[in-house]
Amino acid sequence: MLNFHRTLLINNNHLLEIKMNSTLKLYYDTNEVADILQVNASKIRFYEKEFKLNFKRKGRDRQITTADIEKLRKLIEERSKGSRTIKGTSEKMNTMLKVNRNREIVKAKLLIIREFLQNTLERL
Repeated sequence: MLNFHRTLLINNNHLLEIKMNSTLKLYYDTNEVADILQVNASKIRFYEKEFKLNFKRKGRDRQITTADIEKLRKLIEERSKGSRTIKGTSEKMNTMLKVNRNREIVKAKLLIIREFLQNTLERL
């Protein structure tokens, strides 16, 4: 197993360096994620239910990936900004997802145009 450190941005731009159990893991349980994000485990379960996050499960235990941890971190961060409601936070996150998808589409189209222009330049 690989040793690594992970740095997460927590509220108010405080950097929190986390040594995630000194090993690279595929999945974390609810308590580990709660420790990483410095929240209660019940808050993790609450966000899973309210934002319809589908964590992989093994029996009754949740198996939360690092990508899921990042989603949770962003949700907690957005929710803690001001007095956003759950619905407001959800809408904000959906808007951010749409913007990211649009960026990826534009990027893909630009790469195709770039390749076309490079091929045209080589022919000249």
